[in-house]
Amino acid sequence: MEKDRARDRLGALRVHPTKKLGQNFLIDASAVDEIVRFGAPLSEDNLLEIGPGLGALTKELYRFPRLTLIEIEENFCLELQKRYPRANVINADVRLVDLSELGSDLVVFGNLPYAFSSEIVFLLVDSAVAIKRAVLMLQKEFVERLAAKPGGRDYGVLSISCQLWAQVRTGPVISGECFHPAAKVDSQLVELIFSKEPRCPIPDLFLFKRVVAAAFFKRRRKIGNSIRASQAFRGLPIEELLERAGIDPGRRAETLSIEEYARLCGQFELG
Repeated sequence: MEKDRARDRLGALRVHPTKKLGQNFLIDASAVDEIVRFGAPLSEDNLLEIGPGLGALTKELYRFPRLTLIEIEENFCLELQKRYPRANVINADVRLVDLSELGSDLVVFGNLPYAFSSEIVFLLVDSAVAIKRAVLMLQKEFVERLAAKPGGRDYGVLSISCQLWAQVRTGPVISGECFHPAAKVDSQLVELIFSKEPRCPIPDLFLFKRVVAAAFFKRRRKIGNSIRASQAFRGLPIEELLERAGIDPGRRAETLSIEEYARLCGQFELG
């Protein structure tokens, strides 16, 4: 019944789910309840929903005073504006939006399209100073990467970039059958609780990102070999810099903590 209603509404709005946009619309009421229970929005929150689509979650978030919706489909925006006139509806690709213009201490909710999960999460991380927390529905495997700890096979650039700015709290797993079209894999809820400052001092964030990316350039290799293979720091004595940071050049990138990457970044600054 819910799938039929979703299909009818999409037809009426002349919107057809596409793989290109990674569109799987949430249609299960119990899954919506799980999101609200896990995310626990408050009346004082400055709420932002990314990709509301058919408005399954929007209906619950609209009970709160301040709500902004960012939706890429124009027809959805027109429908959302009619149904939720008090909401601030923005017809845009969220990846191109300056979130800081929406105010401070944003509380973000979103069922993110699989195809753009990385880009949107990196956008949130880069906007950390404007965000209080984010409650997201993501592919389960993606959540495992966000929450991964050093030494695990899922630990990488995404884990480090996210955990530098946020605590990661994982939530319930949501079946792919709760979406239209049905997703082939399960999703999982995750909450990112942001800080205004990175968890350890990093004078040059751009350099930090370059160092981490180079370390994981060839993640099966030893970290020194991987950084050299990346060609990002040609001419620098890589092994010497690692040793000065107290890091064995024979270790692999996935074994280093964020604090160790911060120390290594400091040595690259000194050259």
